[in-house]
Amino acid sequence: MKELMTIYKDNRDRIRKYIFDTIDTMGKPTLSEEELRRFFPIFHSLESIYAVDGEYSQITPLYLEGSKETTRVNSIVTSLQENISLDENGEYMSSAYLSSRDGKPVITVSKRISENEMMILNFNLLRLLEELHLINKANVFNAMSRFIYASIGYSLSFFAVILVFYSLFNFIYYSLDEGVNIFQSIFKSTIALTLGLAVFDLAKNLLEHEVVYKEHFRESHGSKVLLEKFLISIIIALSIEALMTVFKIALSDYKDIIYAVYLILAVSVMIIAMSFLTRTTKKDTASHDNN
Repeated sequence: MKELMTIYKDNRDRIRKYIFDTIDTMGKPTLSEEELRRFFPIFHSLESIYAVDGEYSQITPLYLEGSKETTRVNSIVTSLQENISLDENGEYMSSAYLSSRDGKPVITVSKRISENEMMILNFNLLRLLEELHLINKANVFNAMSRFIYASIGYSLSFFAVILVFYSLFNFIYYSLDEGVNIFQSIFKSTIALTLGLAVFDLAKNLLEHEVVYKEHFRESHGSKVLLEKFLISIIIALSIEALMTVFKIALSDYKDIIYAVYLILAVSVMIIAMSFLTRTTKKDTASHDNN
């Protein structure tokens, strides 16, 4: 999303000229539904259109492609009242912002059509940039990538569930066997559970970053965030395994305690590495934000 904002900022004058020149070539519109809807075939990126009066009170329904909303007719649109500042030509184009409807980046364009009437158009920023060929359409590639990530993520989730049920089955089944050491059964079940936790956490983070909420993550830092979350999952799982190993050795032979120490040292090294990664990521994020 950051890249979209940057492209929009760099090409703002070109985008502004395209939109207002196109509106001007269509002539002065009336406020009828038919007249306002004729903008949808012209601007493929147009999401909604409506009109307000000089006091920013909505005087027409909100027209969407194929539908309309009348709930805010005769209501003051406070966001416009607070932010719009028309130039000498009666025109205004906002900075990019996230839509309250779907959380996607949009821009708002305002055009005075009479002394006391103003037309408001809301554009989807991604489709607008594609419409002007400022970014390449990658819908097929994105859909394929999302499908692959979704398949892997849901498969990992399925395997994690299998591990959880296996650990419970293993504990219940062998606990009923009088010849089996109950502690051995607990240790084996715990190993399967912690492995299931790590696999599920990986699947959850993968689905969050690459499938469900992909548009909401900053592309430049998304992979680092995913790696951080996965490292946390692994550290938690290994910490549990280290604790279980200490208990197991304490119940058997202390001469093997060195293996538990090695595992704890490995966890410590991972914590240090994750701390370094987190610190580096925060510095990079602050640097990008300042720029």
